[in-house]
Amino acid sequence: MVRTFLVTGSNQGLGRHTVHQIAQTPDVIVFMGSRKLAAAEEELAKFASDIHASSTVVPVQLDVTDTASIKAAHASIADYLKEKDISGLDVLVNNAAIARGSFEEVYSVNVFGVAALTEMIRPLLRNGGAILNISSGVGSLTWHTKRPPPPLFPTYSSSKSALNSLTLQWAIQEEAKSSKIRVVSICPGMFATKELRPEAHRLH
Repeated sequence: MVRTFLVTGSNQGLGRHTVHQIAQTPDVIVFMGSRKLAAAEEELAKFASDIHASSTVVPVQLDVTDTASIKAAHASIADYLKEKDISGLDVLVNNAAIARGSFEEVYSVNVFGVAALTEMIRPLLRNGGAILNISSGVGSLTWHTKRPPPPLFPTYSSSKSALNSLTLQWAIQEEAKSSKIRVVSICPGMFATKELRPEAHRLH
């Protein structure tokens, strides 16, 4: 059976790496969500030769802060799955995030955008699938009670705390539905990405 994935914010950093890794496995379709479609297509061209012969990567224009973009992405993914006679998505990876900016800017991507996209995509998920929210250790409330405290990034950290709360709420909802859909937050650790560590990213 073909496994299907949607990864948001996947034209760079951790999202791009996730798509690259998944696409090297057999019998998968990965929807590569990117705010700019051309950026996804450009990155895809760089690792197209690594994609397993039985798998496919499909670039999708997706700006999680834009309702019209979310609706269009939903329609595009649903149509593609229907054409391939596939009943739905198996995994939604909410990876799109920003670390810098005002509270409004950061929350619009890291919290409100994740919530809006998940609400729209949820009906496409097959029972037994998963919603994976890419979070961060600095979103841990417990960690902030320790001394010395962790690095302080009030805007980013609190947005990830909110995301962790959403993860718990959604997990409880899925449990009540007996859907067997897992909803989890994942802390991948510190990576040298343009968003989190631009100085390190330039060295790689």
